[in-house]
Amino acid sequence: MAQYLWQTSLTSSAWEGQVSGNTAALLKVGDADAAHFGGSVLHAWVAFGEYDLIAVVEMPDNESMAAYVLAMTAKGHYAAGKTTILLSGDETDRALQRAASLG
Repeated sequence: MAQYLWQTSLTSSAWEGQVSGNTAALLKVGDADAAHFGGSVLHAWVAFGEYDLIAVVEMPDNESMAAYVLAMTAKGHYAAGKTTILLSGDETDRALQRAASLG
């Protein structure tokens, strides 16, 4: 399965829910929704800076990850964000071998 770094900002309504005492619910919903697309949230952190939430998400493919991010954003919990594809060591080795084959 592919892994992704997802950095996103929470909307004011999402923060309102957190402040009201529903602190873990947002992360649990994210993991349950990831499962719908065949993936899971491996790790998630609240951060203070450019993005409010940093997560490592595992998905079957890029299309599943795109669908997950679009669905989560459409629910109104998240605003601006950035998704980065993460390569394992083995994937990096294979990519380097393919690059070397060009000559």
